[in-house]
Amino acid sequence: MDNIRKQHIKEYGDSPLVIAQVPGTCTLLGSYADACRGWSLVGTDHSSLYVAISYRDDQLVRLYNPTLNDRKRFSLNNIKYRKEDRWGNFLKAVFSVLASEGTDFTGMNITVEGSLLHADTQMVSTACSLGTCLALDALLGLKLSFSSQIRIAYQACTTFNNEVCSISDLLTMLNGKKETVLFYDLQHVTYKELPFPFTNKNEEYVAIIVDSKISPNAMREEIRSKRKAIKRAFERLGEYKSGGFMRDFPESDLSGRVVPLDEEDRHICEYILMESRLANDAASLLTEKDAVPYGKMMNRVQAGLRDLLEVTCPEVDWLTKRAGELNGCLGSVQVANGFSGNIMVLLSKQALPSYIGRLEDYEHIFGFHPRWYVFEGSDPAKVVFQAH
Repeated sequence: MDNIRKQHIKEYGDSPLVIAQVPGTCTLLGSYADACRGWSLVGTDHSSLYVAISYRDDQLVRLYNPTLNDRKRFSLNNIKYRKEDRWGNFLKAVFSVLASEGTDFTGMNITVEGSLLHADTQMVSTACSLGTCLALDALLGLKLSFSSQIRIAYQACTTFNNEVCSISDLLTMLNGKKETVLFYDLQHVTYKELPFPFTNKNEEYVAIIVDSKISPNAMREEIRSKRKAIKRAFERLGEYKSGGFMRDFPESDLSGRVVPLDEEDRHICEYILMESRLANDAASLLTEKDAVPYGKMMNRVQAGLRDLLEVTCPEVDWLTKRAGELNGCLGSVQVANGFSGNIMVLLSKQALPSYIGRLEDYEHIFGFHPRWYVFEGSDPAKVVFQAH
């Protein structure tokens, strides 16, 4: 928080009146379960961003992003989407939504800063929208309800920016806690808190996130294209659904080719239904702190991502394969945390040094210097400073 305060003062010559902090999210299992409205496990991640605001005496809003060394501006009399404003549109969108609902504004200076700004567009859009909403709520005394904060941030992403936004990401940003994950029933848009037991406090096993350090753009188009294919596949599968929830469609009807889908659609639907079901099964394993079967589920999901959905890359395949060769490693899986090619590895603390040693080989082969950290979650989004 000290850094954004210094950056704001340096840029504008005055201290921020409000600073909000928003964590990123990490989907451990069920990254594609929204396609069948299934189940997913999502926690807060350690990357975050800050939004700092102070007033101006005109009708301009100036935006400063020291993380990307970039500046934008817009007039409160003309709040419109402009492609060239890129990340600035994510903050501007919240002003647009609130203005359409009757909120009056004066000019403002805004700084947005943090490692989360290097994430993919969906994560940055979601976090910036929520952070701006929380900061403006505190600054203007709007007293927005919890549901209003989610609605405004979601509208800012989807309507103003035409970006994908996940309600479960917004809920996790606002409700996640350290050493906790949220278990989502996406059919009913409900969740419950579960302890995440594989942190440094666990005497035997620990879950780490390994960042392959490939370019954030490396898999972006591939994932976007795949999500369109997923949507098409489930529309076709829906033609053969006679009732009930899509997530309960018999997997055996797909594997047994009872349903006349082409091979690509069949593989997609087969994988996503399996991923959703395994996320549901895994929830009880976390509660029971049952590391061995949880690790096996991670491996099954990873095999499906690679062979059925085909959304991995050579770097991820190498990292997960090396993990599987180690005694004491229980499982590894690609996770969705806004950064391309990140995986979670569940292993014994005794095996950890051996795996970290193998990351040196990865750097020699691929030329990227990977980083890793123990997954322990972080505090929820909140206003961390407000001048009185």
